[in-house]
Amino acid sequence: MSNARLAVIGLFVICGAALAVFTIIAFGDIHPFRHGESADIVFSGSVSGLDVGAPVTFRGVPVGQVSAITIEYDPKPHQAYVRVQVMLEGGRMAFSANPSGPRRSLARWVAEGLKAQLVPTSLISGQTEINLDFIPSDPMSLHPDVADEPEIPAAGGTAGPVAQQLSRLDLQKLARDADLTLASVRRLTGLLSSTLPPFLQSATRSSVKAGQALDAARGAVNQLAARVNATLSAVNRLTAIGSRQLDGRGADLHALLVSSNQAVLQARDALSNVKEMTDSQSPARENLEDTLRDLSAASASLRGAITDIEQNPALLLRGRRQ
Repeated sequence: MSNARLAVIGLFVICGAALAVFTIIAFGDIHPFRHGESADIVFSGSVSGLDVGAPVTFRGVPVGQVSAITIEYDPKPHQAYVRVQVMLEGGRMAFSANPSGPRRSLARWVAEGLKAQLVPTSLISGQTEINLDFIPSDPMSLHPDVADEPEIPAAGGTAGPVAQQLSRLDLQKLARDADLTLASVRRLTGLLSSTLPPFLQSATRSSVKAGQALDAARGAVNQLAARVNATLSAVNRLTAIGSRQLDGRGADLHALLVSSNQAVLQARDALSNVKEMTDSQSPARENLEDTLRDLSAASASLRGAITDIEQNPALLLRGRRQ
């Protein structure tokens, strides 16, 4: 095998190894250049919902993650424990290997009351995480025969706002209330099953009767509309006939009044001639003058009547209102 071919194979192997290391670092959440401190948390109870890779927080701030979960048996108390190994990031929690230095070590933090608590993160999925906090009032219990790393004591119960609220709930009372509610729902369902069908049938019958009444009312309205139209047509015809008759009477009366007026004028002229022929001091002269005045007044009344009838022929039917 030639040297060139060996060099190509060696370069290929190196590139493959570099790619594998990069993949492990990128997707395996491994930080070779990040300094941290490993610690153990020993739980005597259940850690349901806690998985490798679960976050570790300090008062809600991410400071690390769970790196391993194992079951350990302590022969002295004859009891099994769950050992949870966590990796704490040095950049988030500054520990010092020198207890007398300015920074305190993990053991000093534990001595001052640092505890680990299981905190539920989702009530639906049941996942949990570990939260660190100072709880000096909680008694400290260490397990040196089980822990391989510096141990952070586990708190005496599950903490967190959600867990505290759940712990305050009276589950038995909730179960009784749920049973009572379910029984009430069943009674209501039975009542509706017995009363709803007759009600629906009655409503259906009422709807049918209402539809029939509406159809009858619609027919009556149509008949009434037809009768009203016929009545209006008859009134229009009667009005037209009355107008024509009134126009004819008005014309005849107008001709009569004109003839009467002419006769009065002729009579007045004749009387005027007679007046000229009579003596001014004679009784006949006075009678003629009275007659002429009456004839003039009658002529004026006839002219006024002719004018009123020409302007309003309906006066022949209704008469003049006082």
